[in-house]
Amino acid sequence: MKIETSEKTKFLIILSLLEHSEQTGFSLIKTMERKHEFAFIAQDAMIYPVLHKMQEQGFITSYEKQTEVGTRKFYKIRKRGVHFLSCLKRVNSGFLPDAAGGGACAKSKNR
Repeated sequence: MKIETSEKTKFLIILSLLEHSEQTGFSLIKTMERKHEFAFIAQDAMIYPVLHKMQEQGFITSYEKQTEVGTRKFYKIRKRGVHFLSCLKRVNSGFLPDAAGGGACAKSKNR
């Protein structure tokens, strides 16, 4: 599996947020908007393709849940995503985009 450096940064941010709680795409966007350094992916047009790719690669899963405002899609991290996040954190401590290189993270086993 080959993941571009900028994409690894997006994965790192999203997985870090999902590590703490299951969230909707909208809640992920709002959280990233509050953190100005993450504003580059805090847009509908950018986050949803990333979430879909992460889901296709087995890092996250989604489910629908009835809420007070209707049915919403929630995303949660999978075991494979936890492993990949752990690798990314080791390689990329401090969220430095140029440090998100390959190694063990790029070869993350299917879990």
